[in-house]
Amino acid sequence: MTDSAKSSGDLLKQADSLFQDRDMEAAFAVYDKAHQKAREEFNRPVEVEALAQIARLSLAKGDSGGGEDWLDKARERADKSDPLGWSRFLGVEGRFEWKAGNTQAARETFEQMFEYCSAKSLWGRAVDAAHMVAIVAESREDQIKWSHVGIEMAEAHHSNRWLGPLWNNLAGVYYDNKQYDSCLVCYQKAREYHWQFSGETEKLFADYHVGMVYRLKGEFDNAESWLRPVLAWAERLENHSAIGQTCEDLGEIELARGNSTGGISFLKRAREEYQKTGFDKSWPEIWDNISKRIKEVEE
Repeated sequence: MTDSAKSSGDLLKQADSLFQDRDMEAAFAVYDKAHQKAREEFNRPVEVEALAQIARLSLAKGDSGGGEDWLDKARERADKSDPLGWSRFLGVEGRFEWKAGNTQAARETFEQMFEYCSAKSLWGRAVDAAHMVAIVAESREDQIKWSHVGIEMAEAHHSNRWLGPLWNNLAGVYYDNKQYDSCLVCYQKAREYHWQFSGETEKLFADYHVGMVYRLKGEFDNAESWLRPVLAWAERLENHSAIGQTCEDLGEIELARGNSTGGISFLKRAREEYQKTGFDKSWPEIWDNISKRIKEVEE
């Protein structure tokens, strides 16, 4: 069936599937068709969902201004009496607030989304909301609390695709607090679900994170047993970010073992890979840290 013959609802499902697969350009095009078809059909709920998702994809591409225009259109059409449209709109509005640095407003929006979706039995979207509250929460206690709220709800209502990201987020909380034993447990749980439900890149980084934490725990043989295969895998995918991160960890392992020549070689390769992926401009903290570390070792 051609896209022109599909209903707006079918187009929305198609776009959501593309979005799940991270084919963002294709998803954007199909969401655009869905919202236009929904207007022809007077299908307001589908129109709101499609408009909200176009806004979200615009934000992901760095076009927050254009995304705001799409979000305004969704806001004009959104109605609290429409559970699917309203919940989708709230999820995107909260993400715009978050990216703009309005974390308190974002938290309030995501908490509103959580309560609304729970009341309407939209369990997957309630899990999304809990996940986002955990991300924007400022205190460690709230981050852990809302991560567990999301995990428990996902398990209770079989929203298993959410469990990889949820365990990842909780691992990040423990990582930030240097609680590496708990961090490792969470990354291992995240890996279990990423390998069941996620794409190849997510599986790659799930393995990387396990190796990374073993390195931080000083278990270098265990770390290498994960990181060496990850490096080969990342090279095959030409994923410069993953190559860089893995090389940085392998470099630190060599330095800890007293092999300064091998260590500096890995660190310099990490810096080269970070530059290839644009971290010197898009993530200056990472770029500055690796440059500083190389200078320390060379001195």
